[in-house]
Amino acid sequence: MITAKLGREIIVFGIIGVLATALHYSIALLSVELVALSVYLGNLFGYLCAVCVSYFGHGIFTFRTKLSFSIAGKFVVGSIVVFLFGETMLLLMQKIFATPHRISLALVVTSSPIISFIFNKFWVYTK
Repeated sequence: MITAKLGREIIVFGIIGVLATALHYSIALLSVELVALSVYLGNLFGYLCAVCVSYFGHGIFTFRTKLSFSIAGKFVVGSIVVFLFGETMLLLMQKIFATPHRISLALVVTSSPIISFIFNKFWVYTK
């Protein structure tokens, strides 16, 4: 059952996630198409920008937690796991399935928030 608190967290997480995802995709796409970086490096730059938005946004607005070095450390570990998941998906789609980079990047940046919510809700921002 979804409580009022969980419902609010999901909605706020979604809003911040959409902002972070749009930033991630935009930076990644601009890095690939304008700067001519590899899709992997472009994804890294986009992801790092999105991580900053996510850490502060989710800590302050979604989970209403006082941020600390302990939380930041767990957030970094969770972010690395999510990033490696995304890079693995990207590698499979690019090298095995020859998926166009616009589609593969879109799939990575839309699936990452789901995994991120699970890490954040049940590990990073737990009290």
